Amino acid sequence: MFAAALYLLALSSVASVSAIPVKRAQPVDWMQANIGLLGSRPLKHICIPGSHDAGMSQLNGGTLFSDAANTQTQTLGIAAQLAAGSRYFDIRPVITDGTYSTGHYSDITEIDSWQGSNGQSISSVISDINSFTSTNNELIIINLSHAYDTDAGNSNYPIFTQDQWNALFAELTGINHRYVDPNPTTVDLTTPDDTIDLGDYASQGFYQYSQLNAYNEYADTNTLSTMESDQLTKMAAQRTSPDSSYFLLSWTLTQDALETLGLGDSILELAASAYPALFTALSPKLSTSTYPNILYIDNFQNDGKMVNLAMTINTNYASS
Repeated sequence: MFAAALYLLALSSVASVSAIPVKRAQPVDWMQANIGLLGSRPLKHICIPGSHDAGMSQLNGGTLFSDAANTQTQTLGIAAQLAAGSRYFDIRPVITDGTYSTGHYSDITEIDSWQGSNGQSISSVISDINSFTSTNNELIIINLSHAYDTDAGNSNYPIFTQDQWNALFAELTGINHRYVDPNPTTVDLTTPDDTIDLGDYASQGFYQYSQLNAYNEYADTNTLSTMESDQLTKMAAQRTSPDSSYFLLSWTLTQDALETLGLGDSILELAASAYPALFTALSPKLSTSTYPNILYIDNFQNDGKMVNLAMTINTNYASS
């Protein structure tokens, strides 16, 4: 069981400009450049690209049985993912040597042990976001989940205590331009999850996961056809209208037990097979009533394709 998820939203001030046609290459500040099309829409009527396990582009220590093959999910750091167009970031905070880092850890029941690695430090994530928003007026959604104290010994990594969450929140207030809703504890961004008490941080740009009401259920398979069917079936069931629940299309493949031991494809190799299939499999399933809100992948690429796909959906299917 993992810790309850939370959201942190950063949003620089924006000014209206004309929308850029979708067939043109999108700029780094693609949301701001298309503010005329996107600016008046609720989030349920917008599609954005997102990064799974976003902090895991580098490995900074870990357990005995972890390596790049079974813990590295990205090749670009947060700064480069932002520049490439990702706007939803799966950040999994851990405590390691008394400091906050991103991490990718799993409870391996067969050996009664937690295994995984640390990625970017939380301080470097904050620095990357602030550097980007200093020159780009873009919405950034940070999803905080899977929060574990890895200093506790890897036979049992406990989830964060309230004090540990509070210390993380304090560090994350270093993110500039956090969006604070006028009614932060009640806004639908539908019944708040009270597992973690936000306290005063509820008025500082932090929100309970349920306030964005995201449907997020991955396929848990390493078979591409199974994942495709699973995710597209879930999208059709969950997104029957533009105002249906906020939907995350988890276009990710998960290693099986042998692959985690190095006997098969790495996470990045699985991602390489899933990536091109997104553009061929999703298109026939799109309509004005059915489309994803978040396109969520491993190994986010700097090729412009994810932004172009999101803007194709925003232009041709999503409604104002």
